[in-house]
Amino acid sequence: MKVVIKKLFKLSLVSVLLALAACSPQTEYTHAIPKNASVVMGMELDEMATKAGLNGATGEKVVAKLKTLVKGGLQGDAAQLAERIIEHPAESGLSFDDKVYLFATPHTEAIAVLAKVTDEGKVETLLEALEKESLATPLREESGCRWTQMGGALCAFNNGTFLLLQPSRGDAAGMKGTLLSLMRQEQGEGFSALPEFAKVKAEGNDMASVINLSAVPYEWTTPLRMGLSSNLRLEDIKYFVAANFEQGRVVVNSESLIQNPMVLSFFDAMDKVMQPIGGKYLDFYPGNTLLWAGGNIQGKTLYQMLCQNPTIKQVLDNPLLPVDVEYIFSSIEGDFSIGFDNQNYLLYADVTNSGFLKTFEDLRPLLALTGGQITLDNVGKDEYLMRTYYGNFWFGVKNNRLYVTNNGTWAEEAGRTYGASLAVKPWASEVKDNRLLASLNMAEMANMRITLTGNASVDGAIQLVKSQCNYLNASMTDWRHGKVELVLKDKDMNLLQWLVGILEKI
Repeated sequence: MKVVIKKLFKLSLVSVLLALAACSPQTEYTHAIPKNASVVMGMELDEMATKAGLNGATGEKVVAKLKTLVKGGLQGDAAQLAERIIEHPAESGLSFDDKVYLFATPHTEAIAVLAKVTDEGKVETLLEALEKESLATPLREESGCRWTQMGGALCAFNNGTFLLLQPSRGDAAGMKGTLLSLMRQEQGEGFSALPEFAKVKAEGNDMASVINLSAVPYEWTTPLRMGLSSNLRLEDIKYFVAANFEQGRVVVNSESLIQNPMVLSFFDAMDKVMQPIGGKYLDFYPGNTLLWAGGNIQGKTLYQMLCQNPTIKQVLDNPLLPVDVEYIFSSIEGDFSIGFDNQNYLLYADVTNSGFLKTFEDLRPLLALTGGQITLDNVGKDEYLMRTYYGNFWFGVKNNRLYVTNNGTWAEEAGRTYGASLAVKPWASEVKDNRLLASLNMAEMANMRITLTGNASVDGAIQLVKSQCNYLNASMTDWRHGKVELVLKDKDMNLLQWLVGILEKI
């Protein structure tokens, strides 16, 4: 039980250090961020603490609960120090009036927390207290700093910089060289010397970050790399992302920072493929649709762009492929959309004619070789049913609208409009301002008990958050700019304040 209490104390102490603020002189500390970091995030913890209500009566109740927890798990000097830090975070020797930074090394080999040191002696006292509780190893002095190991993480500090480094795999001790190397960096050597760091450092956002694709698992980037050179550097594809916790919503905006000419050329071509959404298909889905996504596509332009890549062109022009792929692509022009409920989907797309469906007739000899395991049947004029290993789906064209669905009833009703449709949703007016928009009905999702992680506590917490949300939208005005918006049911509630309220009740 004591081991559990100690772990809880450690987590509680870190939570306090990352949620409350203290004053500090203007000592620079951002030099420790590596130049090749895949993610760099700056957080305005003082502003977030204010929005969460931690500076008022709610904060006093949370502090009281943490002090009670400490008294149950620690004794003597360690307990007294912990209580002082909880009441007065400046006793930690760290500043949170200044930004606290999170960063990830390339391929996310390690994740780190970086903060400004205001009092080296107080930081030393804190780490020595953790050592007495067997939560840290004895401090060692090396490379102009002192460092220790805390479980699976390494920590180093000097008179200006505090760095906590957590490797994603392997033994933490193996990262000691990286830790000390970062602490030795001078101003102008690391990420802080890059022009994009100015965006992260600037005021005005609760959380601001620069992210490049070297942070993403390599295999996830395959669809993108298929359209580009094999020499593409994933770190050249980078974005500025800013998040703000507002009353009734959380807003995340993104902006492209790509400068690589080859990548710019690719995305500029994609920009010609995607046009502003007309919004005509909102009426074709009921208001309780779980997930909806829509856009506008020029199929012929897309086909021509894809064929500029030799690998993709070889696949599309494969003589063994019996269907006329170019004819199919060229027939799609205008709005498209897809909607999901828990198990079914329905897709619509504008087409110039239904003639391209005839090319699917050429599939019949190939399907005959499956011995009836895959079949294609006519179910009406310009309408088909394909039965496959993985289920059945219906597709066809009605009134120059292609439809595809896995639900037979929806196929019969394809083209139906609804009075209480998605067109009456509060976000419907935003559709025409974008080239892509997806909306997740969080209120509907809250009615579904979905197991996401398999961990009862985590899934329970997710369900609790879902219960407070109305919808989640992701949109793109063009390939350079995007937005994600989580809208709450209570327009006067700040999500941070609600989360702290949950902690208060525990």
